[in-house]
Amino acid sequence: MSNTRAPVRAYYDQNTWFFIAFNRTRQAENIHRSLWTDGAKTLEEALHVTNERIRAEIEAVAPTQARIADLGCGVGASLLYILPRLQTPKPAFGLTLSSVQARLANQFAKRENLEKQIYFAEGDFTRAPLASEALDAIYSVEAVVHAQEPELYFQETGRLLRPGGKLILVDDYLADRTLSRPETKWFDAYVSGWQVPGVTTVEQAKIVAAQHHLRLTKTDDLTPYLRLRNLPNPLAQTLLFLGNHLPIRHAIVPSMLGSMALQQCLSMKVIEYRFLVFEKSGGRVAPNALPSHRPPGQV
Repeated sequence: MSNTRAPVRAYYDQNTWFFIAFNRTRQAENIHRSLWTDGAKTLEEALHVTNERIRAEIEAVAPTQARIADLGCGVGASLLYILPRLQTPKPAFGLTLSSVQARLANQFAKRENLEKQIYFAEGDFTRAPLASEALDAIYSVEAVVHAQEPELYFQETGRLLRPGGKLILVDDYLADRTLSRPETKWFDAYVSGWQVPGVTTVEQAKIVAAQHHLRLTKTDDLTPYLRLRNLPNPLAQTLLFLGNHLPIRHAIVPSMLGSMALQQCLSMKVIEYRFLVFEKSGGRVAPNALPSHRPPGQV
């Protein structure tokens, strides 16, 4: 695995248990953000809003026997929620850079008696161990921002999807405007704290995706449905300064600073949390190439 991905892997290996503890409800180990819309009244319901929207997109492209993958799957909570709610789906695949997350995801799959329906592996989502045109739908939640070269992600998903298949992304996107100096400072703190060098504008993502036969068909701004926790700027600036000078070396410290910076960025509309859907065009339809259980060797 490339050394350029090592910081992201270390970030999740060290922080995943903290993320689970922070977001945990009785039945949801989701480590993505909660969305307070679509009738959500509890934290568990708000955490599943994203999952339900992804499920609807998958059902629209493959009402039965869907072949899907979650690239950047975390501990597998989204896939464990979505797959049992699809009609006779094929076995699914989840990929994460983190060995800690892959191990937990497989443990959770076994707990839910889904270990024969979902296989989770450690690996790089720009080199997935699956055949070309093997999938009806791919989704990634808060994952593409971690890519050093987002173009490689779109290249790989373009390879993996069959014509007419969907790529579904839920992630942060940079506002398409010039940032002020204070805005740039907060954006840089978010990027460094959360290890997210792949943040782009929606337009940049659209252009790169199109080069790999992926046409943007939907872009919904989810930011209004977040419950932001941004601080008064002077207080946030002070905490950022103090946090950057703490002697503690654990990855949770930059993660917390990155979280604070993200809240500031979202409140200033530097960052938008968006739901994007792309459709694969062109090419031929390949036969079902998704493995019945375990894919060929991990990357």
